[in-house]
Amino acid sequence: MSLKQRFESASHAAVTRAQQWGVPVEELERVVDQRLQPLLVKHLSRFVIPFVRRSGARVVALEPGRVACRMPLRGNVNHIGTMYAGALFTLAEFPGGPLMLATFGMRRFIPIVTALDMQFVRAAKSDVSVELTLSAEEAERIEAETLAEGKSEFEVRGELKDAQGEVVALSRAIYQMRPKRR
Repeated sequence: MSLKQRFESASHAAVTRAQQWGVPVEELERVVDQRLQPLLVKHLSRFVIPFVRRSGARVVALEPGRVACRMPLRGNVNHIGTMYAGALFTLAEFPGGPLMLATFGMRRFIPIVTALDMQFVRAAKSDVSVELTLSAEEAERIEAETLAEGKSEFEVRGELKDAQGEVVALSRAIYQMRPKRR
């Protein structure tokens, strides 16, 4: 059983127990979705994908509509001592999952990255960070369209920056959101 499945199972069991005890489940679900899931996703997301764990990528900030991640240069260098292009690609792609989970929760939707384009601007000679955002209006549009149409396509752009704040790469990811089948 995967980490996500274990969390969902424990979450479901807690909701069932709360219902049996007469606790207002809607409030419990809101707390789980808005407070506990983002916290767990922030700290556990790097363990879900072994490659990401080995790269040293970390979620440093996470809230609905925003994720910030950092990857160390150490362990991710290429043959000339700068950050490997594959590591930069990983840093551009990996944060999309935590962003979607923090914004939409784990229960209703499945985000799928369908394309990711990278533009390498300059060599990265230090740790690199990226911040991805999704506005509340865009999240509402995605949710409504997914529920009405069965899917929604959308774009998330990122600027990967070195320790001095200089842009080293630009990313453009295309996602498709689908409802989770129960």
